[in-house]
Formats: sequence, structure tokens, C-alpha cells
Amino acid sequence: MFKVFGFVKKNNNLSHDDYRAGHAGYHNSFGRRLKNIRGYILNVRSNRDLVKDYKNSEIIREISLNEPKNFDNQWNGFGQLMFDDYYDYINAKQATLDKAGPGGLELDQMVAKVGDDFNHLYSGSPFQFNVDETIISPVIRPEKKLFKIIQFIKKKNDVNPILYSSYLKGKYCSIFSDIKGLKGLIINQRTSLDVMTNFFKPDAECFSNRGIKRREKFYDCWDTIIEYWFLNYENFFKGRFDKKLLTYINNFEDKYFEKSFYREVDETVAVMPKRNISTDFYHR
Repeated sequence: MFKVFGFVKKNNNLSHDDYRAGHAGYHNSFGRRLKNIRGYILNVRSNRDLVKDYKNSEIIREISLNEPKNFDNQWNGFGQLMFDDYYDYINAKQATLDKAGPGGLELDQMVAKVGDDFNHLYSGSPFQFNVDETIISPVIRPEKKLFKIIQFIKKKNDVNPILYSSYLKGKYCSIFSDIKGLKGLIINQRTSLDVMTNFFKPDAECFSNRGIKRREKFYDCWDTIIEYWFLNYENFFKGRFDKKLLTYINNFEDKYFEKSFYREVDETVAVMPKRNISTDFYHR
């Protein structure tokens, strides 16, 4: 599975809810039809504040480590694109033979443009990057909205990256995998692979000095994103602050993390991820 994240900041003419409607509605309707796409998930930052809007949730401050100031001014949501390989990803924006017309299926040029709404929906180019995915606990989605929370992490500079990755996947996440009500846990570690050059036009904002500075500032805040799915928020708060686990977790984070902080997101599954061998027929 070749997995790409794309963080976006909304157009200044839109409210956060206007952006949510435009991305989850119009934009997703084209994104889900990208050629050979194997998974497409949209995550929009929740209107609820983890510190202010949940009972006893002010304790979130206790487990936040060096959270960057004004971090949320840099993003409103992020998409997750999944393909079988890099080749399928860079060739995904092609006219697709899936538009019904008077003579049967026709090529839909708007799929190649992914709706052609970038300038109206976003402020600048998306921050697009490849991730190394590790599934600690496969996501089980019941027919109800789950409580999804993401943890941004940046490792300490003096920590060996191989040891960090090993301990994160083993010692650290094994603790969370046993929390009651957990319905999924996935680690995403950002790689250095360039996934923007062959995906965006050469004159896109992301290749300008301004775009590069915006992206580097954002990337400096974290290098790993952990996704957690719970049946409800009580499961998260009760499990995360369990006295038996809290000391071990805090000691681990103090030793290996430079930064660690959480955000709730609302998830829209446009194409359910399919990690098995792809079929030879239209599968969406």
C-alpha cells in the first residue's frame, strides 16, 4: 500500500464549516474517482476542543508536550490517498471512463482536475507527503460515528530513528492496543520521498519560496501521526489516564518525544481502504 497524506488550509473566504462542506461534498466526489485509487479518507479538524468541550478533559494539557503555538492556523483538514504503488499515485489524475452519457460511459475530464476547486477551497497548495504505515490494530468501523483522535509526535533529535521507530511500534503502542473501546490504531511516519513534484503542476504554490517555507514550518512540528479510533470519548480519556499506564507512558514520552499533542478529527470514508491484492475490474 502506497499511502499519501495531504494537509490543507482552507481558503480565507470560507468558514471552517463551509470548508468542511466543500471538501467532504464536492471535492470528495471527484477525489474518490481518481484512477486506481484504493483508499480515500478525509479528516476535518473537529469543532470540539479536546481541552474545553469534554468533561474533565482539561487533563489533556497534562499529557501535551511542547505543543506548538497557533498550530491550528496552519491546517483545517487532511486527506489520505492510498494506491498500490507510486506509479498509480502519480498517474491518478487522468480523465476517467466512468461518466454516464447518452452513448454509454464517457471520459470525465473533471476527474483529472479533481473538481478544479483548489483555488476556491484551499489557501495555497496542500502539504502532501508519503507515510510509512504500521497497523497496530486494524480499524473496525461499526454503523455509527467513532471518536477519532490523532496524536502529533516529534522525536528528540538525539534519539536514533531506528530505535525510535521500533520502540514506538512496540513498547509504546502495545499499551494502547489493550484499552477498552479501541476500534483501531495506526502509526504513520512521514518519509522524505518527494510526492509533490510529479503530482502538482510546476507553477503550483507549493514550489514557490512561500509554499516551501509554509510546508517546512508545518513539518517542523512533528514527524509522526498516530490515529486512534474509539467507540466514544470516555474510552479514550479513561484509558489514556489509567493510573497503571500513565507513569509508564509519561516516562516513555519524556525520554523519546520532543513534542506530543492531540486533536480530534471528523472522519469521512470516501473509499474504504483495500489493502488486499487489487482486482482487474472496477472496484469502487
